[in-house]
Amino acid sequence: MKSAALAALLVLGGLGLSAMPAHASASGGVVHGTGDWRDDWSDEGDLSQSAYARSNVAAMWQAILWADGKLTSTADIDCIFGPDTHTATMSWQRAHDLDDDGIVGKNTFGEASWNLSGTSGSGNQIIYYGSYGGRYVTFTRVDNGRWGMYLGNELKTLWYNDATFSACS
Repeated sequence: MKSAALAALLVLGGLGLSAMPAHASASGGVVHGTGDWRDDWSDEGDLSQSAYARSNVAAMWQAILWADGKLTSTADIDCIFGPDTHTATMSWQRAHDLDDDGIVGKNTFGEASWNLSGTSGSGNQIIYYGSYGGRYVTFTRVDNGRWGMYLGNELKTLWYNDATFSACS
């Protein structure tokens, strides 16, 4: 009986530990990671028409959709996850054999991370996302793990709860 109770406690304890996020989440307020940047996006929080719909992270996702040809113009990057972004997201998800629910979650962010390139190491890093006809997005990750993105000449932190790019106004 004692060994069964101990085994149950270890299993429950292990489940409790495994539920902790590896790097970041939307509740942290910013796209964030530690260690190798290539695995930072697979544990980000959901982004949709109802979750963080007006934010720098919405602009980040729109820039990815633009780079992949799912949004036609950089003018479509307005920091608002509205109906056009939702439709483009579903198209992007279908093209990547994902559930086309229009919600950018761990699987969608994780799939997008396969198109990141840059150099490994510490310090401020420049990371690129690109895949469609020479379109690309430039990101940064600084020593504290926060991600930023260039939109035009502006470099802004990728906040979930704030829209600070000029295009957001």
